[in-house]
Amino acid sequence: MVRTRARTRPEVARPRPLRCLALLVAMTLAGTVHAQTFRIQPTLGTQLTWTDNVDLNDADPQQDWILEVSPGVSVVRESGRFSGGLDLSLRSLSHVERTEDNTTFIALDGRGEFEAIEDALFVDFDASVSRDNQSAFVGRLPGDGLDVDENNETRVFSLTPRFTFHFGAGGQGEVLYRERWLDGGSGGLDRQRSQMASVGLADPSAFRLFGWGVDFSRTQTTYDSQSARDLEQDDARATLFVNLDPQFRLRAIAGYESNDYAIEGGDDERILGAGFDWYPTERTALSATGEKRIFGNGYDVSLRHRMARSSLSFTARRDISSLADDIAGGYVIDPLYQVLYQALAVERPELSALERERIALRAYRSLGGASIRSNAYYLLRTVGASWSLVGVRNTLTVGLQRSERDQLDALSGFAVGDELNTYESVSTRSFNVSLSHRLSGLATLNASYLRSRSSGSGDTNDTANRSSATLGVSREIGVRTSGTLMYRHTRSEGSDDYTENAVTATLGMRF
Repeated sequence: MVRTRARTRPEVARPRPLRCLALLVAMTLAGTVHAQTFRIQPTLGTQLTWTDNVDLNDADPQQDWILEVSPGVSVVRESGRFSGGLDLSLRSLSHVERTEDNTTFIALDGRGEFEAIEDALFVDFDASVSRDNQSAFVGRLPGDGLDVDENNETRVFSLTPRFTFHFGAGGQGEVLYRERWLDGGSGGLDRQRSQMASVGLADPSAFRLFGWGVDFSRTQTTYDSQSARDLEQDDARATLFVNLDPQFRLRAIAGYESNDYAIEGGDDERILGAGFDWYPTERTALSATGEKRIFGNGYDVSLRHRMARSSLSFTARRDISSLADDIAGGYVIDPLYQVLYQALAVERPELSALERERIALRAYRSLGGASIRSNAYYLLRTVGASWSLVGVRNTLTVGLQRSERDQLDALSGFAVGDELNTYESVSTRSFNVSLSHRLSGLATLNASYLRSRSSGSGDTNDTANRSSATLGVSREIGVRTSGTLMYRHTRSEGSDDYTENAVTATLGMRF
């Protein structure tokens, strides 16, 4: 069934970074008098890099020295009405040879939760400002510290007030509203704003053996460019829970969805599905859901298993997604992030959940966890597995992943550089391994290897093979000072052929 509707284009509300930042800092500082765990820590990072190929697009590789000085501040609060963290730095890079590439910009990463009314009204936020190449075919690999091209800058801000309540013996309800903004800077990505409202009620054990749940959500996405269509999506589901055992539960799902991602007039379809949740031990969780959706078969499978000294994570998913969703929270379901997080629980049990999340996220991004640069909503299919082993002095992490992003609409009018405007489908297979060996109580040897193969298909076909190997030593120089010396070799083969060798010395201070 196809729906048609006439709509006028509202003007996209552009997020103002300074106002968003001021709001996040105000929320972070709120109620500090009563906080038990609160830290404001000024930081200063300095980094000197020698590279034998500073401009990867140049046919004649050129050597260069690059000095980075990055003053910043880290704010963390883990108790009271606010919990969350904010890392803000002013990155300034100066070149000896290519002085025209000197640049200064703000890097920001933050997320948290503010409890405005006890056990009732919450406000969640996340913010990200970064320069990281999202292309699967050209440029530096994701996580490369020298990727500071202003065309790769991406800003994502989310603000989510939500009201939760309880009813009956075990029922819960939630009313939620989320605003999310994405701004691609000068890199060609269109500004976009998504507004999502949802309501849900559930009592999984209402009748002991049986339980129930209902939820509805509506998402509207508007773009700044007149060439891009504004989009709408509605989802409604009813779920029947069958509690066969305290550790095992079945789910039957029926519902309805409509969106105009693929057809300008809109399309709708019934949702039929089933799933189960199984928790055989405190350290093992297996969940699986399969549904008949508007785009075909959708599924979401996750397995997490933690042993005394190792952890395993596996995910398989097919659903509609976007770059903004991936940056704001998509990393949470990535098996590589999951095992990094679980490994920290074994290696450093003294860390809080918040600190483990922040450290795991930095490691995840350095190992190439990323999306693709696109304004479009796309059909995402991903399968991945990661495993980590934590010894007395060694931590080994291995990950495999395959992802495929398919174009939903060929006539969206997105800007040049949008990879789903160039290709109908982009698939990437990647392998990564990292080893951390503690040389002493203060020094650690780190090594990693990442290899990926990306393919783009459609009217234009392309293939890229990329790899990166690193070897370095990090050492605690003082109570608040640390240093790192690292060598990196990078290679790309395909439409963008290059090799690079780089040596980086880093000194970081916390005050």
